[in-house]
Amino acid sequence: MNGTTFGDSVPDTDTTAGSEHPGRVPPEERGRLTVDDRVVEKVAGYAVTVVTDAAAAPRRVLGVNIGAARPAGAASVHAQVRDDIASVHAAIAVRWPRSVQEVADEVRERIRSEVAAITGVRVDHVDVEVVSMTLPDSAEPRVR
Repeated sequence: MNGTTFGDSVPDTDTTAGSEHPGRVPPEERGRLTVDDRVVEKVAGYAVTVVTDAAAAPRRVLGVNIGAARPAGAASVHAQVRDDIASVHAAIAVRWPRSVQEVADEVRERIRSEVAAITGVRVDHVDVEVVSMTLPDSAEPRVR
């Protein structure tokens, strides 16, 4: 044999990289992950639909609601991400007679928690615009 014994553990030391694993780049030098605004918008739009008595707002044309609220659809959300911090604006509908303030607070909290959990982006500001106070009742099954 050439002096190498199988089973012996030889510590990996690479003093130039400051790592136990030679050839690996330290995490702070590997680069960064950026999350696009649209990703945050999709996650936040979904988060609105999870809140009880909140839904995607009706479509609007020239500031006028067209149609009804969309309980099954993702809410209209606009987000701006800078570094790892986002600002979000969501237009929602709230079921009457639920408190707008309570629902808006729940929406803000849900958006913050869902976006952070899924994307790792911290949401520092959430504007909630309530554009409708009626939600259609969920459809009853025709056959029981």
